[in-house]
Amino acid sequence: MFLPTLTHIFTVAQWVGIPTYGNKMSLVWAIIVLSMLTAIEAAAIWMLIKILTGVAKHIDDGRGLTARLSGSVFYGNGFLSLILSWKFISSWRRLSVYWKRAELLDATLGPPDTTIQRRVIVVACFISICSIVEHLLSMFMAIGFDTPPMDYLHKYILNSHAFLIRPDTYSLWTAIPIFFISKIATILWNFQDLIIVLISMGLTSRYHRLNLYVNSLVKKENVDKEKRISTAKYVRNQKWRRVREAYVRQATLVRMVDAQIGALVLLSNINNFFFICLQLFLGLNKTGGSLMSYFYYFLSLGWLLFRACSVVLAAADVHIYSRRALEYIRLCPVSGYNVEIKRLNNQLSHDFVALSGMGFFWLSRQTLLEVAGNIIKYELVLIQYDK
Repeated sequence: MFLPTLTHIFTVAQWVGIPTYGNKMSLVWAIIVLSMLTAIEAAAIWMLIKILTGVAKHIDDGRGLTARLSGSVFYGNGFLSLILSWKFISSWRRLSVYWKRAELLDATLGPPDTTIQRRVIVVACFISICSIVEHLLSMFMAIGFDTPPMDYLHKYILNSHAFLIRPDTYSLWTAIPIFFISKIATILWNFQDLIIVLISMGLTSRYHRLNLYVNSLVKKENVDKEKRISTAKYVRNQKWRRVREAYVRQATLVRMVDAQIGALVLLSNINNFFFICLQLFLGLNKTGGSLMSYFYYFLSLGWLLFRACSVVLAAADVHIYSRRALEYIRLCPVSGYNVEIKRLNNQLSHDFVALSGMGFFWLSRQTLLEVAGNIIKYELVLIQYDK
């Protein structure tokens, strides 16, 4: 039930500008969203260029270098996320066909994962609800709790998009599109992380089922090691051969997915890395403020860290589970060892299987330690060079 559930989630994505599973109106809507993201990103880059070249003065009311850079990165991520998510979901039709074929061929290798659909729905709902709560709090922090309802939009746009709009250039005709497209960009940011997490869960689930089947075969080899006849040995060899071929298909599936999702993985990790550094930088330079502002800061930083870690850890599980069967194979008795087990052992030992960021890095648990070290290093750089 994993494939239909994921396809349904991708169908819902047409509302944020990814029209793969939509109709012609969805395509028109996607072009409109892409055009608006392009226009806002171009304006944000132009504002950044003005301050870098000295045309605009460096001021501290939300229109400084840090604010303009973060605005450019945020909308740049939204623009690229839409394109890359669109590209990946368009390739999902072909990937799901191979995935389903692998499921059918390996149907005899253990029972299906009956909990994967529930886990996918729970994770998708959890990320969606937490993202909505965090974003609503960010809006309340931007407008305050004592602002009259008629002034909500005016104050929110001037506070959150001060790098783009000044009070003297504000108008309702620009505020409404910016407000709307900022929500789309926020959804796309969370959606790109959600795609990586859910795809990783599906790949890990398949490896987990294969590993359990290997474990059951090894246990059977230990129980039956005194009752071997030539016919039984032939049957065992054929079982191990099917297992080895299933791992080959699974490794091929991971590489097919990696070829399509690698750019999205790279974008997600770079974007999360930047905003974690930015949040820490703003926190280190934070002076004064209410208790509510401190609460929101730690909540926002915690949610960003949790989501970034979830992406890395979920993808890292693919690599971990791709080698877990080795633990069971080593327990196989010598009397039950055959050429197919030897081939499977060599295959799992030497075939590196993992998701990557277009080959620039592989997602493993060690990556978290490397990222933590880089965050500390670049925090020091930001503190040193920000004026």
